[in-house]
Amino acid sequence: INNTPVVDADGNSNIHGVTVVYQVGETPQAPLEGFEASGAETVLGVEVKHDNPVTRTVVSENVDRLRFTFGVQMLQETTDKGDRNPSSVNLLIQFQRSGIWNTEFDITINGKITTQYLASVVADNLPPRPFSVRMVRVTPDSTTDRLQNKTLWSSYTEIIDIRQGYPGTAVAGLLVDAEQFGSQQVTRNYHLRGRIFQVPSNYDPDTRTYTGLWDGAFKPAYTNNPAWCTMDKLTHPRYGLGRRIGGADVDKWALYAIAQYCDQPVPDGFGGTEPRMTLNA
Repeated sequence: INNTPVVDADGNSNIHGVTVVYQVGETPQAPLEGFEASGAETVLGVEVKHDNPVTRTVVSENVDRLRFTFGVQMLQETTDKGDRNPSSVNLLIQFQRSGIWNTEFDITINGKITTQYLASVVADNLPPRPFSVRMVRVTPDSTTDRLQNKTLWSSYTEIIDIRQGYPGTAVAGLLVDAEQFGSQQVTRNYHLRGRIFQVPSNYDPDTRTYTGLWDGAFKPAYTNNPAWCTMDKLTHPRYGLGRRIGGADVDKWALYAIAQYCDQPVPDGFGGTEPRMTLNA
């Protein structure tokens, strides 16, 4: 979260107050616990000026609510003596209903803010789709460096009030304590290995070694060996060719020989070794 691992290499928490739930992509799979709605965020990051409202159009009939995220880059006024005092800006969020702009939210941000500050509101009573929404800055734009009060529309999120399982898709949900991040926009990054494939029963994908003679049986494991990745694409019935060809149509013994060739260690150019071939896609 925000380029900080939630848990360190020893299993200790770097960030507290984080709840993570996930599903690995089974078909079917249950919805994520604690997430009663799903949302699609549209990132804008545009400045809202007094004489130039920012307008967007919502077209999806499935949207139940809209979340608007907005804020200021800074908010302060400097006096002739160099004192930095609080200031305020006024924004409106308006929906177009029957051709007329109606104000849904009248927002005033007050205080002395020295870094970007973001807030959000959620609108429930949406007009029939499609409809236009705009953000209006009521406060005149600053014409001097002494008054810093630029406003921005960061994003809007289309929310659907339904628990979705996303079958066949790996999905993760995070709940974080807002007090730890203040006005920061939380970013997420994941370190993923990838899909679990069928590999030979005598194969150790971590050490890339084969023990004894192979009896032709498979087991599930992660691997980036191109031979076993290819076999998955050939035989999987959903995203591969499994509905057209069967496992008997694939020469697994030839792939076994190819896989061993791919796993052979070769110099990596830095004094060590690496597998001859890998597939990370």
